[in-house]
Amino acid sequence: MKQQQLITRTRPTEYNRLLQILQQPGPAGVVVLGELGMGKTSLVEAVLATPGIGEPVMKLHCTPSLSTIAHGALSPYLGALETIDEPVGVLRELNRSLFSARGHATPHIVVVEDAQFLDPQSCFILSLLVENAEVKVLALGNGSLQAGSPLGTLAELGTFTTVALQRLDRNGVRAVAEGVIGRRLGDGTVRLIDVVTGGNPRFVEAYAASCLEQGTLFHDDRLPQDRSIHEPVWIVARALPEIDTRLLSLGREITRGLSSQERRTLLLLALAGPQQPDLLEQCGLPYGRLVKTGELVLSGGAVCLKSRLMERIVRALASEQDTAQLHELWCAAAAELGKAHSALEVLWCLEIGKQVPSELVLACAERTARNLDFTLALRLCELGKLSQHHGQGALLEAQVLLSMGRHYAARALLLRLIDQLTDLSLLGQAYAYLVEVTTCIEADGAELERILDEWRQRAQGHPDGEAVAGFMALQSAGAQALDFWIRVNTARGPLPSVAELQDFLSDPQLPVQARFIGQIMLSDLHSSAGNCQQALELLEPVLELLKEHAPLQAMYEVRVFFRIGWNLLYLGEYERAEAFIDSYRQPRLRSIQHYQGAISLLDGISHLLQGKVQPALAKMAEAVTELQIVDTTQLLALASNLYRLLLARMGIDVPVALATAPEDFSSSGMISPSGQLGEESSEQRIFARAFAAGLGNPYQGESLQCFPMVEREILFSLTRQLGDEELAESAQGERLRALAAGQEGSRAALQARLMELRGSRLGEPLEQLAQEALSKQDYLVVIEAWARAAERYAQAGDQRRCGALLRRAARLIEQQGMHPGKYIDRVLAITELTARETEIVNLARQGLNNAQIARALTVSQRTVEGHLYRVFSKLGITERAELDHAGLEAGTTRK
Repeated sequence: MKQQQLITRTRPTEYNRLLQILQQPGPAGVVVLGELGMGKTSLVEAVLATPGIGEPVMKLHCTPSLSTIAHGALSPYLGALETIDEPVGVLRELNRSLFSARGHATPHIVVVEDAQFLDPQSCFILSLLVENAEVKVLALGNGSLQAGSPLGTLAELGTFTTVALQRLDRNGVRAVAEGVIGRRLGDGTVRLIDVVTGGNPRFVEAYAASCLEQGTLFHDDRLPQDRSIHEPVWIVARALPEIDTRLLSLGREITRGLSSQERRTLLLLALAGPQQPDLLEQCGLPYGRLVKTGELVLSGGAVCLKSRLMERIVRALASEQDTAQLHELWCAAAAELGKAHSALEVLWCLEIGKQVPSELVLACAERTARNLDFTLALRLCELGKLSQHHGQGALLEAQVLLSMGRHYAARALLLRLIDQLTDLSLLGQAYAYLVEVTTCIEADGAELERILDEWRQRAQGHPDGEAVAGFMALQSAGAQALDFWIRVNTARGPLPSVAELQDFLSDPQLPVQARFIGQIMLSDLHSSAGNCQQALELLEPVLELLKEHAPLQAMYEVRVFFRIGWNLLYLGEYERAEAFIDSYRQPRLRSIQHYQGAISLLDGISHLLQGKVQPALAKMAEAVTELQIVDTTQLLALASNLYRLLLARMGIDVPVALATAPEDFSSSGMISPSGQLGEESSEQRIFARAFAAGLGNPYQGESLQCFPMVEREILFSLTRQLGDEELAESAQGERLRALAAGQEGSRAALQARLMELRGSRLGEPLEQLAQEALSKQDYLVVIEAWARAAERYAQAGDQRRCGALLRRAARLIEQQGMHPGKYIDRVLAITELTARETEIVNLARQGLNNAQIARALTVSQRTVEGHLYRVFSKLGITERAELDHAGLEAGTTRK
């Protein structure tokens, strides 16, 4: 039953099609196609398990050896025949078998497994059975139909339908993986599984089971486990599991039917990565049939394996001898064709002990780091021993470690490298990286001062004046940037002014790394002040400029990405933000790992700003969980604080493990030695501090007023819960109006206008504001303005107008999954129907007139008319026919 439910979720179209064919009268056949592991057998078994279908009367199992024998697939059912050569005799014998087995059960089903190996004679008999014996034939075949093959001939018959199983979509991958694991998986993990497995159901099952057994699933048990708050989220902490016996068995099953040369083709692609067809042909390795059957795919003109998991499995199945022999074959073919080496090919050479020039290893490692494939880049650095023999290679390895968030390993490598380097250009860059990594780990002001002092002294006595000048310029820029960084990203302030940072950035000789850091810090100052458009104008050119500086792109692009998404959202540019964030939901394994925490956090913020508190809470929990594994952007504390804020907004007690305060952490704002997976290293970043203040836990010397944009959002949330008279007695409304009026973006402008109109007694301007906010998709302002306008109409005695607006508000709240808040809930109660009114409405919807309703309820007709009058006013309708469309959205039923 569980398998059937899974199939109906993941293959609903194919399941219903097969079921329809089996249930309709008359003979018919279906050819079910798909690569190995795509779920053909599971689909057919699920359909056969449907009540009223019954067991097959015959099961045929085709094999390569039987395909060469006439009637080979049918032979188990032809034991009573002395000779198996005449179709009439074979058909007669099968009919006897069918009649003896079928009884009264219908339909009469024949299942053919591995039908790609069907012999021509058996194919002919099956076609006769379908046409003359009212039999349903289900033929399951791997790959695609081959013209002229027995299975292809069968599929061409008018009585046969072809159903081709494609890779699972994202929802199907989730259903299969969660069915195995029994836990809710984060969206990023589902995307990762989809990419790693290629959407093959068998691969998804094996991957999920191996992750479960190997303990690579991670769950933050500090978060509330109550499913009424949100489903506990699990993520995969390592993209690829170890290749265990389960995965090896799956690999053997997949490759069992391949020729030895086809298996060598798979191995070459697993070891050397995608290859051009001409190189495979030069090696004498076949690929055409494998492409047709779906075992291989053509992408960008190159032949490649369908999934990263398959690549790992094939490598694990090969012996060292197989790998070495194939390497010789490939080297000869590549040399003959003059092919340049790819990174995977270079790694293959290093893995089998071949000598590779360090310059080639370095070039490949740099290229893979630019593509965010840090695991491959680090492997090249380590096997090529770049840090031991090549200064630039050592710097690259440190940069890769830093980009991966492996700060302590990067620091150890940089300290060793600084002692060895004499080239001032490389030495200056090493010190720059050391300062950067030190700001992310255990350190204090004295440690940073020591690094800067050593950096300055290393130039003394060096004979090259030009090199010394460049070295000292970098040191000076680094010292300035570090000073600004500490003042922006710790509570040790004071915050630098915008003018200070602009003056710093105006230096045309400023090193590019210092420029990127300065622009990011300046954008943070603008964002914190609510000048999100100015921040965006700084960040968007940085994103383009990073493409020209590959090593820095890997380190800084995700930081810039997050800030662009953040500012678009707080500007109220929701469509632009969604499109921008979606552009980073790339189907590349390395991109998923690098960006997913930031993406989940932005998704959570988007939900929060639109009043979708429950989805926002679930997304924030996902972001917190993901960022505890990979947090190269130092966002974990911000995500945690937003999560705590949402819990508080929903009236949920914050778990003790999450209820942190500034004094719980090191005074420097850097990570403490006892820090848990890096949260402390990010908890003093400017946005994290802002929301700490919003939670009532500001750092010493700071308050919520230090962060105007966050103060605006906190005040907007608070004032939404107040009636207009309460607001008039509070200073919060005026403060919010002043803040919003001085900040950038449509979101701030709409909030300022709302605060202004709440002092008016007119409903029409609020309706106009709601319409403007609706065009901007700022739904919180929409329902707020409608509710305030409705309240004014009710006070003026215009109940119908009030009801119409509240019905629109209720419908929008339901459509968007919003959490309206206590005030709007209270206003919506104006239109709540009593139990008697609901009863009358339901009878009216059934077509009863007033007299019939009165008789049914044993009340007077005048009583019914009075109730309906009040219902029409509450729902904002004027005609009885509108009841069918009005619904009861505007309120719940009162007893």
